[in-house]
Amino acid sequence: MQIEWRLRKVMASRDIWSATELRELLMQRVGFEISLQSVSDLVKKQPVQVKMATLQALCTTLQCTPNELFGIDTPRDVSLVEPDDAKSRDET
Repeated sequence: MQIEWRLRKVMASRDIWSATELRELLMQRVGFEISLQSVSDLVKKQPVQVKMATLQALCTTLQCTPNELFGIDTPRDVSLVEPDDAKSRDET
């Protein structure tokens, strides 16, 4: 499974084009203080982790849900049967 961080896409859909602009909106709309470097990192690359407070501030500011910020790509060949279950059925 792959998880895609879609912050840049969500920002673009709301005509927000820079980390500076997003940082200002975070302050204005929800009073959330975050460094410009941290916002820039969130915009430019997929984070390893996102604090709940940051996620809430982003969703409130951008008027979106976490589902819009995260895209999940699941493999198509995923089996719903556990390997051990398949083996035990073959033996019966």
